Parts: sequence; C-alpha cells; structure tokens
Amino acid sequence: MKKIQGLHLKCPIEQHEFLELACVNKLCKANRVYCHQCLKNGDHVAHQKDQKNLIELIEFFHKIEQESENLISKLCSMVEEIRELFIELNQELRKTFQFSKERLQQLNAKQLNQALDQIIQFDEIKIDLLQELETCSDNMVNQLKILIKDLKLKQQHNSQQNKQEQEQEKQKVEELYKQGYKLYWDSKYKEAIKLFDAALFINTKHLDSLNYKARSLYYLDNYNDAIIWADKALSIDSKHIDSLNYKAQCLFYLSNYNDAIIWADKALSIDSKHIDSLYYKGNCNDAIIWADKALSIDSKHLNSLQTKCNYSFLIWVNHYTKWIIDQALNCKPNNCYSLYLRGKCLQSLQRYSEAIIYYEKSIQIDPNFSPSKNGKAKCEKLINKQQ
Repeated sequence: MKKIQGLHLKCPIEQHEFLELACVNKLCKANRVYCHQCLKNGDHVAHQKDQKNLIELIEFFHKIEQESENLISKLCSMVEEIRELFIELNQELRKTFQFSKERLQQLNAKQLNQALDQIIQFDEIKIDLLQELETCSDNMVNQLKILIKDLKLKQQHNSQQNKQEQEQEKQKVEELYKQGYKLYWDSKYKEAIKLFDAALFINTKHLDSLNYKARSLYYLDNYNDAIIWADKALSIDSKHIDSLNYKAQCLFYLSNYNDAIIWADKALSIDSKHIDSLYYKGNCNDAIIWADKALSIDSKHLNSLQTKCNYSFLIWVNHYTKWIIDQALNCKPNNCYSLYLRGKCLQSLQRYSEAIIYYEKSIQIDPNFSPSKNGKAKCEKLINKQQ
C-alpha cells in the first residue's frame, strides 16, 4: 500500500512494520493504529468492519472535523438566542419598573395607580427572577465547567502518554546506539551498522547513529554509501566536523580530489587545526598538481603520471607528516595515536610489514583502538594478496 505523506509512522509494536490500518470501534482496547503484522497476530479480527486504511482514516478525521464545527456553530446559536432573550428581558424590566419624572408626569391617576402596584411588587419579582435564573445559570456553568475539564483531562492524558512514549523511544535509541558504538570500536562494523539502523528506524535524525554508520561504511571501504550517510548527518548539522572530515576522506579515496579539498576546507573553517582534514587536503593538493601535469603532455606518458598522481601524497607524508610523527614519538614514545599515524604513513608507502609493527605497538597500549586494529587487518590482507 502506498504510504500517505505525513503518516509514514512505524507501528507502536517493536520490530513491526509501518502503520497501515486504524480501528474506529468504540469498545476496542488494543492500539487504534496498527500494521498488517498486528492483524496477523489476531488484533482487531473481531471487528474488521470497523477497520480503515490510511486514506479512509484521513477522510474520517476530516468528517469529524466538520461535525465538530457544526456542533460549535449550534452552541454559538444557543448562546446568541439566550443573549437576545436577556436583552428582551432587560427591556421589559425597564418598561415595568423604571419611571422617570418625565414619564410619571405623563400618567393619569389610573395609570399612576397601576404603576404603583407594579413597583410595590418589585422585590418579590426580583427574588423570584434571580432564584430561577441563578439556578439555571449555576447548573449551566457547572455543566460547562465539567465538560471543559473532561476535554482538558483527555488532552493532558494524551500529552502525558506522548511524552512518556517519546522518552521511552529516546532511551531505546540511545541504548541501540551505545551497543552499536561498542561494536564499532571492536571493529565489528557490519554488526554495528545493524544496530545503528535499528536506532535510525525509531529516530531517523539521530545524529550520532548517522555519523557512526557513515564511519563504519568508511572502514568497510564502502565510500559511496558512507558519503550518503555523512550527507544525512550534515543535513541535520551542517557544521558536524566528523561528517565533514569523513566525507572528505571518502572523496579522496574515490580520487575526487577537488571535492575532497572543498569538504576538508569546510571542516577546517570550523577547526583550523583539525589534523585529519589538514592531512587529506595536503594529499589532494599534491595529487591535483600531478594530475594537471598529466593532462598537459602526450598520452603516452599519461599513465605513469596518473600513477604518480595517485601516490603523490606519499611524498608529502614522507617529507612532512612522517617528520612530525617522529617528533611526537621522540617526546612520547608510547603515544597510541602517534604510533597509529606512523603505521598509517608506512602503510601509505606500501611498507605493510613495518606498518603492522607500529599498529601492534599502538594496540598494545590500547587493545580497543579500532583504527590501529583496522589498519593492521588491511595490511595483512594486502600482504596476502602480494604473495
């Protein structure tokens, strides 16, 4: 069934499908909105004649909206009729009991006698009138207050239920994310993605789950899909530096150097000292220089220059990054991240066996440091391919 825009909601039952049906039976105690899986489980089978699909549900809401407006109009008419009767009653009271000096001077003896009889009865009429109308007024006011209170209580109850459900969903999302996060740092990226997907099924805008799904796809070398999920994170927070950085890295490994520089620059505009963004921007700049040279000469030499273009960043690593890392290791020889970066440089230089040594040193310091574990696994895989 085609989903209705604005009603693309998941079933309240965990691990069920999206909502497709609604029940309008007044005595029903089950969830009013449900999916086909609920129906297969036996819910609402006793009153299927009261079942509506989502298109019919929208029409049902529209029908009740019109009927409620008709009710409001009728109540307003009742109020207007009462108001007009009160105006008429006030006019009659003035005619009966209000005699100005000018009006009295216009009366004859008989009329004055009748007027005096009316005036003398005023206290009695006033008491009777107020007792009757106050009783009616009190009854109506009390009844209206009861009706208004009932409606407000229903709204408050629904609001409290919604808040509780939202809080439960929030807790569930965080729980799924934390489980996925743990798997991510254990380098179990495929398993982690399943949990991030489960969290995103409940909350499609959960930024941390979007970010770490993109990261997981990156470490699985699925760069195109990683960019898609990084973009989804950036649609929520355009300055999310991790997503900007990983998008730049994915574009770099897809040899899209110009775009990689653009996204690295966006990350650097937020944090000018962001190491990874500086690293990949430098790689891209060197690669573009060699690509431009390749395009300016005879095609016979094109392949060799393209190859140099793809690996030109190794020169930058060798002459700059490697020096910085060595300085860091001289200061702190047991720094986990510096050891990882040294291994990464050696891996980029295709010195896989040496890279593994540094990755292993990093892992010895922090056995759960995923980048080093992942780098070691990649180097071992590349060594096996060469043999």
